[in-house]
Amino acid sequence: MGFFDDFGKKISSAGQEAIAKTKELADVAKINSNISDEENKIKTAYSEIGKKYFENHSEDSEEDYEAQIAVIKEAMEKIKAYEQQIVEIKGIVKCPNCGAENSKTAAFCATCGTAMPVPVAEPVEVTEQNVVEKKCPNCGEVINDGAAFCAKCGTKIEGEK
Repeated sequence: MGFFDDFGKKISSAGQEAIAKTKELADVAKINSNISDEENKIKTAYSEIGKKYFENHSEDSEEDYEAQIAVIKEAMEKIKAYEQQIVEIKGIVKCPNCGAENSKTAAFCATCGTAMPVPVAEPVEVTEQNVVEKKCPNCGEVINDGAAFCAKCGTKIEGEK
Protein backbone atom coordinates (compact mmCIF):
# COMPACT_ATOMS: atom_id res chain seq x y z
CA MET A 1 0.00 0.00 0.00
CA GLY A 2 2.96 2.31 0.51
CA PHE A 3 3.36 2.49 -3.26
CA PHE A 4 -0.19 3.78 -3.72
CA ASP A 5 0.22 6.29 -0.88
CA ASP A 6 3.40 7.67 -2.51
CA PHE A 7 1.66 7.70 -5.89
CA GLY A 8 -1.32 9.60 -4.43
CA LYS A 9 0.98 12.16 -2.79
CA LYS A 10 2.84 12.68 -6.08
CA ILE A 11 -0.43 13.17 -7.98
CA SER A 12 -1.67 15.60 -5.32
CA SER A 13 1.61 17.49 -5.40
CA ALA A 14 1.55 17.67 -9.21
CA GLY A 15 -2.03 18.96 -9.14
CA GLN A 16 -1.13 21.66 -6.65
CA GLU A 17 1.86 22.68 -8.78
CA ALA A 18 -0.38 22.86 -11.85
CA ILE A 19 -2.86 25.03 -9.94
CA ALA A 20 -0.04 27.31 -8.81
CA LYS A 21 1.33 27.59 -12.37
CA THR A 22 -2.16 28.35 -13.70
CA LYS A 23 -2.62 31.09 -11.09
CA GLU A 24 0.83 32.46 -11.93
CA LEU A 25 0.01 32.52 -15.65
CA ALA A 26 -3.33 34.24 -14.97
CA ASP A 27 -1.62 36.85 -12.80
CA VAL A 28 1.04 37.48 -15.47
CA ALA A 29 -1.66 37.76 -18.17
CA LYS A 30 -3.58 40.28 -16.05
CA ILE A 31 -0.45 42.36 -15.47
CA ASN A 32 0.42 42.21 -19.20
CA SER A 33 -3.11 43.43 -19.94
CA ASN A 34 -2.60 46.34 -17.51
CA ILE A 35 0.70 47.17 -19.23
CA SER A 36 -1.04 47.12 -22.63
CA ASP A 37 -3.77 49.44 -21.33
CA GLU A 38 -1.17 51.93 -20.10
CA GLU A 39 0.76 51.72 -23.40
CA ASN A 40 -2.48 52.51 -25.25
CA LYS A 41 -3.00 55.55 -23.02
CA ILE A 42 0.52 56.71 -23.93
CA LYS A 43 -0.14 56.18 -27.67
CA THR A 44 -3.39 58.12 -27.41
CA ALA A 45 -1.64 60.98 -25.58
CA TYR A 46 1.14 61.04 -28.21
CA SER A 47 -1.47 61.14 -30.94
CA GLU A 48 -3.34 64.00 -29.24
CA ILE A 49 -0.10 65.94 -28.80
CA GLY A 50 0.70 65.45 -32.48
CA LYS A 51 -2.77 66.49 -33.55
CA LYS A 52 -2.63 69.64 -31.42
CA TYR A 53 0.82 70.49 -32.78
CA PHE A 54 -0.45 70.01 -36.33
CA GLU A 55 -3.49 72.20 -35.70
CA ASN A 56 -1.41 74.95 -34.09
CA HIS A 57 1.72 74.82 -36.25
CA SER A 58 0.86 73.33 -39.63
CA GLU A 59 1.79 76.60 -41.33
CA ASP A 60 4.80 77.52 -39.17
CA SER A 61 6.22 74.17 -38.09
CA GLU A 62 9.75 73.43 -37.06
CA GLU A 63 11.94 71.88 -39.72
CA ASP A 64 11.95 68.50 -37.95
CA TYR A 65 8.18 68.15 -38.45
CA GLU A 66 7.73 69.50 -41.99
CA ALA A 67 7.83 66.05 -43.66
CA GLN A 68 5.16 64.59 -41.35
CA ILE A 69 2.97 67.68 -41.73
CA ALA A 70 3.22 67.38 -45.52
CA VAL A 71 2.17 63.71 -45.30
CA ILE A 72 -0.84 64.65 -43.15
CA LYS A 73 -1.91 67.46 -45.50
CA GLU A 74 -1.61 65.20 -48.54
CA ALA A 75 -3.63 62.46 -46.81
CA MET A 76 -6.33 64.98 -45.84
CA GLU A 77 -6.63 66.12 -49.47
CA LYS A 78 -6.93 62.52 -50.64
CA ILE A 79 -9.62 61.84 -48.02
CA LYS A 80 -11.56 64.88 -49.29
CA ALA A 81 -11.32 63.59 -52.86
CA TYR A 82 -12.42 60.09 -51.81
CA GLU A 83 -15.37 61.51 -49.86
CA GLN A 84 -16.37 63.52 -52.94
CA GLN A 85 -16.24 60.34 -55.03
CA ILE A 86 -18.59 58.65 -52.53
CA VAL A 87 -20.98 61.62 -52.71
CA GLU A 88 -21.00 61.43 -56.52
CA ILE A 89 -21.54 57.66 -56.52
CA LYS A 90 -24.40 57.96 -54.03
CA GLY A 91 -25.97 60.85 -55.98
CA ILE A 92 -26.18 63.09 -52.93
CA VAL A 93 -25.20 66.56 -51.82
CA LYS A 94 -24.31 67.64 -48.31
CA CYS A 95 -26.27 70.42 -46.65
CA PRO A 96 -24.12 73.56 -46.31
CA ASN A 97 -25.65 74.22 -42.88
CA CYS A 98 -25.74 70.87 -41.05
CA GLY A 99 -23.82 68.50 -43.34
CA ALA A 100 -26.72 66.05 -43.73
CA GLU A 101 -26.88 64.01 -46.92
CA ASN A 102 -29.69 64.94 -49.32
CA SER A 103 -30.73 63.94 -52.82
CA LYS A 104 -29.12 66.00 -55.58
CA THR A 105 -32.60 67.15 -56.60
CA ALA A 106 -33.63 68.31 -53.11
CA ALA A 107 -34.51 71.99 -52.90
CA PHE A 108 -34.29 72.01 -49.09
CA CYS A 109 -32.37 69.97 -46.52
CA ALA A 110 -34.53 67.19 -45.10
CA THR A 111 -32.82 67.56 -41.70
CA CYS A 112 -32.65 71.31 -41.02
CA GLY A 113 -34.71 72.90 -43.83
CA THR A 114 -31.90 75.03 -45.25
CA ALA A 115 -32.24 75.86 -48.96
CA MET A 116 -29.90 73.64 -50.92
CA PRO A 117 -27.55 75.22 -53.45
CA VAL A 118 -28.85 75.11 -57.00
CA PRO A 119 -26.60 72.78 -58.98
CA VAL A 120 -24.95 74.17 -62.07
CA ALA A 121 -26.89 72.89 -65.06
CA GLU A 122 -25.02 70.60 -67.41
CA PRO A 123 -24.82 71.98 -70.94
CA VAL A 124 -27.60 70.54 -73.09
CA GLU A 125 -26.60 69.17 -76.46
CA VAL A 126 -28.67 70.81 -79.17
CA THR A 127 -30.63 68.22 -81.15
CA GLU A 128 -33.83 68.31 -83.20
CA GLN A 129 -35.64 66.82 -80.22
CA ASN A 130 -34.71 69.49 -77.65
CA VAL A 131 -34.61 72.57 -79.85
CA VAL A 132 -38.36 73.01 -79.40
CA GLU A 133 -38.20 72.52 -75.61
CA LYS A 134 -38.55 75.50 -73.29
CA LYS A 135 -36.48 76.24 -70.18
CA CYS A 136 -37.81 77.13 -66.76
CA PRO A 137 -37.45 80.87 -66.15
CA ASN A 138 -36.56 80.18 -62.51
CA CYS A 139 -34.00 77.35 -62.55
CA GLY A 140 -33.22 76.82 -66.24
CA GLU A 141 -34.43 73.20 -66.30
CA VAL A 142 -35.63 72.01 -69.72
CA ILE A 143 -39.45 71.94 -69.78
CA ASN A 144 -41.29 69.45 -71.95
CA ASP A 145 -44.03 70.77 -74.25
CA GLY A 146 -47.34 70.89 -72.45
CA ALA A 147 -45.87 71.04 -68.94
CA ALA A 148 -47.69 73.49 -66.69
CA PHE A 149 -45.04 73.45 -63.95
CA CYS A 150 -41.31 72.90 -63.77
CA ALA A 151 -40.60 69.36 -62.53
CA LYS A 152 -37.45 70.55 -60.76
CA CYS A 153 -38.48 73.68 -58.85
CA GLY A 154 -42.28 73.79 -59.23
CA THR A 155 -42.44 77.19 -60.97
CA LYS A 156 -45.65 77.74 -62.99
CA ILE A 157 -44.85 77.94 -66.68
CA GLU A 158 -46.47 80.98 -68.35
CA GLY A 159 -48.85 80.31 -71.19
CA GLU A 160 -49.63 76.78 -70.00
CA LYS A 161 -52.75 75.48 -68.29
